[in-house]
Amino acid sequence: MNHITIDGRTVPAGEGATILQAARAAGIEIPTLCHLEGFEAGASCMVCAVKLKHSGQFIPSCASRVVDGMEVESASEEVRAARRMALELLFSDHLGDCLSPCQRICPAQLTIPAVLEHLRHGRTGEAAGVIRRDLALPGVLCRVCHRPCESGCRRGTRDEPVAIAGLVLHAIDTERAAGPPRTPPAAPARGGRVAIVGSGFTGLSAAWFLARQGHRAVVFESADRPGGSIRRDHPDVAAEVLDAEIDRIGSAGVEFRCGEPVDAPPELLDGFDAVLVATGPGGVPPEVGKESMMLAGAPGVFAAGRVLRPKGKPVQSVADGKAVASCIDQHLRGRPVRRPPKPFSVFMGRLLEGEMDEFLLESSRAPRGEPADIDHAIAESRRCVLCHCAKADSCRLRQLAVDHGVNPNRFSSGERLRYSRNIEHPLVRFEPAKCIRCGNCIRVAGDHAETLGLTFIGRGFDVHLGVPFHGRLSDALRVAAGEAVAACPTGALTLREPEES
Repeated sequence: MNHITIDGRTVPAGEGATILQAARAAGIEIPTLCHLEGFEAGASCMVCAVKLKHSGQFIPSCASRVVDGMEVESASEEVRAARRMALELLFSDHLGDCLSPCQRICPAQLTIPAVLEHLRHGRTGEAAGVIRRDLALPGVLCRVCHRPCESGCRRGTRDEPVAIAGLVLHAIDTERAAGPPRTPPAAPARGGRVAIVGSGFTGLSAAWFLARQGHRAVVFESADRPGGSIRRDHPDVAAEVLDAEIDRIGSAGVEFRCGEPVDAPPELLDGFDAVLVATGPGGVPPEVGKESMMLAGAPGVFAAGRVLRPKGKPVQSVADGKAVASCIDQHLRGRPVRRPPKPFSVFMGRLLEGEMDEFLLESSRAPRGEPADIDHAIAESRRCVLCHCAKADSCRLRQLAVDHGVNPNRFSSGERLRYSRNIEHPLVRFEPAKCIRCGNCIRVAGDHAETLGLTFIGRGFDVHLGVPFHGRLSDALRVAAGEAVAACPTGALTLREPEES
């Protein structure tokens, strides 16, 4: 039995074990991208690098065998910096949006691709569930929103954007017409009690998300019923639509105290664990921490929405309510208070000539149509060009970028790859510009003894993944398609929707 010291901790290692194997057996996590359990190490990405203490050399832990008495560093800032550089070099040759432009531009970060995916299959209930998870008051918001999502829709660069707001409303209105509302699961009760002053977009949004986080929210409204500022500013919204949304928030456990104006919100702290000032425009905006959303000199008192920026749009107010709910939750749990950062995403930018044709390969060419019923909703959602990454939530490269504070543009040369999409396979989508040339799919195909399989083609900087003898992807992955997709650490290989076969 050999022994190795990792970050000052001595752990055993079996004969022939790699540093990575010894570390993981001891519960020490070392990040990997090109490593595939059960296969020979690729050692191409250097994300698993460790530093030999005696020589200062950086070596790949996945391919380096343990030598008895070896001492390595795995968690030092120097090692993290080396891994960060390795990741940034990979991003210099990686192209594709993590988040679709429509989602990225939405202040409230609605997961629009997931909504459209459900609607393409007629699953309005599941679509409504995604919407409720991400948004408060969607039945009202998408009727009055200025719709930045549609302004950012990539389909709009060719003809007309997808009718995103109409599709959201179709899902929500269908859900409302179906009967009593279904409230998404909430976290276990945490005991926090929060006073919210104001029941406009910000206050109601904050109440919705605080309730889902397990806290008790009490909303104070000077008018005789909640939603006063929404009713006043948006008289075209039917009262039954707004009332249904407020009833949904109440069903989540939110208490409303109407006809009770509050002149000095900080005084509410005597009976609550936190206070949110969401009274809308009027008066002098309070001084609030940019990151904490907390009033200066008043711990536990927060402010958000149009009380800070009187001309804010409804979707911005809803987003502020969502963000301040997160800050309040952190405060109540005794954690550092910080407004949620924007999700990490690389951005393709303006498309090159001909690239839009690649995105249109899997979308309907029909003109835009408003989703008046389920058939029209299905047809309109199929106009989406699927420009998001299908593996955004599971992409190992993206997760490691977040963990290591990566700057994806650090080694950008100003030029980029050309985007293309290969859909020769009925089950698999291949986006070559997202490939980091880890070789995992090649090893999986070889293990399944595919007749053609996959290989690296070219030399030097021109090397790329392809099918031998100019074959087709459908011939290369006859039996290993699913496992090849699962082995890909990015969104280069993803599964296509069944209806596209």
